[in-house]
Amino acid sequence: MSSLRLMFHTSRFTISFIVLLVSLVRPGYSQNILLKSGQTIETKGLRRSADMVMGKVQVGASSGEVGYQASTIAKIDFPQPAQLKTTEGFLGQDDWKKALAEIRPVVKYYEGFRDIPGNWWAQAALLEVSALTGLQLDKEAETLGDEIRKNSTDPETARAAQLQLVPGLVRKDNFEKALQLCDAAIKDSTKPEVLAEAWVRKGDAFLAQRQWDGAVLAYLHVPVFFETEKRWMPPALLGGARAFRGLEDLERAKKSLNDLTADYPKSAQAEIARAELQKLPK
Repeated sequence: MSSLRLMFHTSRFTISFIVLLVSLVRPGYSQNILLKSGQTIETKGLRRSADMVMGKVQVGASSGEVGYQASTIAKIDFPQPAQLKTTEGFLGQDDWKKALAEIRPVVKYYEGFRDIPGNWWAQAALLEVSALTGLQLDKEAETLGDEIRKNSTDPETARAAQLQLVPGLVRKDNFEKALQLCDAAIKDSTKPEVLAEAWVRKGDAFLAQRQWDGAVLAYLHVPVFFETEKRWMPPALLGGARAFRGLEDLERAKKSLNDLTADYPKSAQAEIARAELQKLPK
């Protein structure tokens, strides 16, 4: 069994060595390895060491590590990291710094496993790109987005990564490229969350150009077709209100802002909406 390296550590070894082992096998990540041979290895945590995947195992009173060549592994049963949801929550509040701090360790951990099916690297990396974009760290966002596109086998993930470039392109007034990326996602995607984001990003590109009609049409796609995509409803409502105001349709602008503050009172956009409502004629 040349692919197998087994090391058991008993209670006779020193406490310091056990502490070192625990530190290498990140606690809180219980995963099972499914080998191409069909065998399943139950582990208490994993780490990557070059071309080997090392798993913490327990046999009776003894604990240790068992290692397999990555090429012999069909899949690793990684549970979904809780940080994905908490990071989405921070992103929904436009709290980019907290989002970045929350998701970065997850991206780093799964980076070592991104060549093995079952990992969460691409999903976590997408959230990191969103946080970087919110912090206007466009170069870092672009670099990580390129990594996602090169390493992901899921076309929807690649499309979502493309959309993360749109805010930076809008800031650079590269509206043609920004709209191309949005339209490509709208044409090819079948995932509601990707489509909702694409329409919001498209609305942002039109809004920045003061193309009010195009912005209104783009933003309205979200409440009409993707109302369940809660992360994108507040920015769509705020963007729509601003586009209506640009068209001097103040009644619809007020309605959009009022809907935003009533339905999504804890969102970052709601605070902005309250301030903008005060500026509109009574």
